[in-house]
Amino acid sequence: MSIGQRQTIEGRYWNTDSKGICIVAVVTEGIDWAAYIGADDGHSEGNCMEWTALHGAKLSTADAEHFFPDIKLPYRR
Repeated sequence: MSIGQRQTIEGRYWNTDSKGICIVAVVTEGIDWAAYIGADDGHSEGNCMEWTALHGAKLSTADAEHFFPDIKLPYRR
């Protein structure tokens, strides 16, 4: 992956009572990253991840590092 290219990494996915909930990291290679939590109608894990990466609520640094301890880039402000 080249510097500046974005990658989405799934941290967790749950489906409860037909509601999809996920936590994803959005990594900008060589620059920074951020993690988000979101939910949707539960029809597709991939769609939930995509929606969360674009519209989810940003996690605090401490929460993000809990789910993605191996990402060593700075956390996006």
